[in-house]
Amino acid sequence: MNKVELFGIFELQLYGKKPNGSYINVDCVAEFTNGCRKVRIKGFYNGNDEYKIRFMPQETGIWKYEVQSSVVEPVCGQLECVENTGNNHGPVKVKGLHFEYSDGSQYIPFGTTAYAWTHQPPKLVELTKKTLSKSPFNKLRMCIFPKSMVYNHNDPELYPFAKDAEGAWDVHRPDFAFWAYLENQLTALMEMGIEADLILFHPYDKWGFSKMGRENDLVYLDYCVRRLSSFRNVWWSLANEYDMVFNKTLEDWDAFGTFISQEDPYHHLLSVHNWLPVFDFKKPWATHCSVQSVYSHKIEAWRDKFQKPVINDECQYEGNIEEGWGNISAFELVHRFWAINLKGGFCTHGETYYREDEVLWWAKGGELHGESVKRIAFLKEIIYSLGEIQPIPSSFANNPNDLETANNPEIINNTFALAFTKLDRVHFELVRFQEEKYSARNGDVYFLQYLGRSCQSILHMELPEEAEYSIDIIDIWEMTRENVIPLTSGKTKVPLPGKEGIAVIATRI
Repeated sequence: MNKVELFGIFELQLYGKKPNGSYINVDCVAEFTNGCRKVRIKGFYNGNDEYKIRFMPQETGIWKYEVQSSVVEPVCGQLECVENTGNNHGPVKVKGLHFEYSDGSQYIPFGTTAYAWTHQPPKLVELTKKTLSKSPFNKLRMCIFPKSMVYNHNDPELYPFAKDAEGAWDVHRPDFAFWAYLENQLTALMEMGIEADLILFHPYDKWGFSKMGRENDLVYLDYCVRRLSSFRNVWWSLANEYDMVFNKTLEDWDAFGTFISQEDPYHHLLSVHNWLPVFDFKKPWATHCSVQSVYSHKIEAWRDKFQKPVINDECQYEGNIEEGWGNISAFELVHRFWAINLKGGFCTHGETYYREDEVLWWAKGGELHGESVKRIAFLKEIIYSLGEIQPIPSSFANNPNDLETANNPEIINNTFALAFTKLDRVHFELVRFQEEKYSARNGDVYFLQYLGRSCQSILHMELPEEAEYSIDIIDIWEMTRENVIPLTSGKTKVPLPGKEGIAVIATRI
């Protein structure tokens, strides 16, 4: 009997007649049964009269399967699903405003960006994987379609589809070599414990993939789901900068999200990323918020509004290129990682240092040259050690209207808060951005405060009176952690070094 790990991939390879018409919407389905649990899986055509059905079991035990098809001979069989091992923890799922693996293991996203890395020459692809294997990143934003924009002008070797007689892309004729190659890279990421945040559409396109029309788009998405959904490390991102894909409407994006959520038998994480207006993540198919913003303080408002986890997938990139989105300092990117995490969100890295060969990590992968990565690794180690931290709400409201209608005595009797209500929205955001504090806790076990750009020399912490704490000072740039108060409780005066990038953590003894 075939054995497969929980959350592994069981693949049936079948042979039959070539599809008559579309190579995507093929009549090849298998029903997998384990007791009362039934899962219906659509197969896909793989060329050369070969069909495949891929199944990711989510329960241990004996699964029976039966193939129903008009293009291959009916097949029955069974497999044994055994316990998962190693770094196989299953797909990432939403847990409240956080994430976790399907087996209950801890997962906190620390992502990076290499949009077109799979569309590069083989040597560069292998170098990218080598770099990732030594990095702290456990999520990678990447495009299925090739990308054409500044620092990324080269044509790929393979394309997702063949062309018809008129030279247009024929979505019903996938290029099987392209998809097999993509699967090899997804497998490599999976073995490294890296989630593949697959970007399904984007506007940076000289080939016409962004202009295929809704009907063809849905055919393409059907093939993606049939072929790739069995990979436990797949996330679906409908678009990078959806509002820049000008020929698609909000109704299109809703149709795409609804389709994937209905067709994906494993319900992988699903979201969409903005340029300017943040998407309406109240849509039932959206599992989490994927945003682009330089304002770390807004994480709090998005969490409150959408009641879903928030990942700032683009808070600008460490680098030195001319474009404003790609020339923040390493310190600034590390600062934003700390600020966003303590606001209850999650952050994604990117690097854009200019090179004559135009091999910038953010687009093509290769090697990392910046100084933020090891400091992000330092933060990741700390955040993972704290468990599921919760942000301590800001003393400010999330928008000026909240303050204008508030009956809170603390606001009414606070001169600064009252003045705050007089600001228009633009000035409100600027003041809040400058005055924001970043604090989080895990119950009464840990209290963490990040002071950001402040150079203060003293911090007053208010800890529970009934417990005892040890206080450490963390330098986010030097990556040091020093105990400054071995034992304290209640109101505590903490001496600080008077420099930027300092965090303070109080740990219950």
